[in-house]
Amino acid sequence: MANECCCTGCSRPDLPWAGRGTDLPISGCRFTLYPMTDHFIDIILGALEKTDTSAVWSETDALSTVYRGKLSYVTDAVQALFLNAYQAGVHMALEGQFSKGCPGDVSGDSVLTREGEAPNTEAVKNIHFPVHCKLALYPLGDVDYIDQIAKVWYMAQDAGLNPTTIHYATRIDGDVQAVFQYLYQVCNLMDNTPTVHHYVLHFTMNCNSPTVEE
Repeated sequence: MANECCCTGCSRPDLPWAGRGTDLPISGCRFTLYPMTDHFIDIILGALEKTDTSAVWSETDALSTVYRGKLSYVTDAVQALFLNAYQAGVHMALEGQFSKGCPGDVSGDSVLTREGEAPNTEAVKNIHFPVHCKLALYPLGDVDYIDQIAKVWYMAQDAGLNPTTIHYATRIDGDVQAVFQYLYQVCNLMDNTPTVHHYVLHFTMNCNSPTVEE
């Protein structure tokens, strides 16, 4: 029953927000960027100007921005925006969730015809700085979901990101490039796990935090 309720394209006419679904390979990320400085508007607008979003469908409202399309291009655009917004000494956070397979999704609002290398790869490949990140993976529709969570824990360990368990999440620390590569790998693993019909990967990442840890 759990699988039937979480698979892509399932029908739930009793729910006003669900029942549409899509069989198209649309991944998405909804996120909000928080530069903690008086000139946050300049930072956000400057990052948007530098980031090539031609490979994704995008929309911004008063709360957040969403990118939709192929997974590799979605993660490329989110990563580029964060890296393009970076300024030495400025505390900044990025909060968001990657998702695919929601039964309430739609077949439109995406760019699926794009091919080739992700458009921001070359522009941001040499931007490096340390980040802290917490994440929580929800492999919906899989009765053995804890096995999937265990897999991504060991993936973080193998990537040298020093995963630690914190209440309701996993924390990782490392270079921003390595952390985004890991987030992509987690999403890609979920995409290629037949028992996972719908997943959500929630994450919060920050840099230049003023918090002193013992």
